[in-house]
Amino acid sequence: MKKTFNIAFVLFIATALSFTTKITNIQNTLTATFIEVTDDDFFKFIDADKKEILFYDVVEEVEISLYDDENLNKKFKITWVEKEIELMDDEGDLTGEKKKVKSITSLTLIN
Repeated sequence: MKKTFNIAFVLFIATALSFTTKITNIQNTLTATFIEVTDDDFFKFIDADKKEILFYDVVEEVEISLYDDENLNKKFKITWVEKEIELMDDEGDLTGEKKKVKSITSLTLIN
């Protein structure tokens, strides 16, 4: 009986773990020009192909402030990861909806 219970327990754990998703922080890199902070507080960049890229936030370790007007229209090497955030309604309550956004992990000014 104890052996059957142990086998059932191991199978239960294995099954439960198979339904979890793994989130990997794949580092992406691009070079783009900083254009503005949008009305929604996204950081807007444009790459060499004139494609607009919006970033949700910048990690604290980055020492360059994109809120500083000195950095407008300057070219940067950007390292970023994609992460999932939970959306809020107009009153600031979590809605249960999730959205994938880009988060800057490293920012280097290119001369």
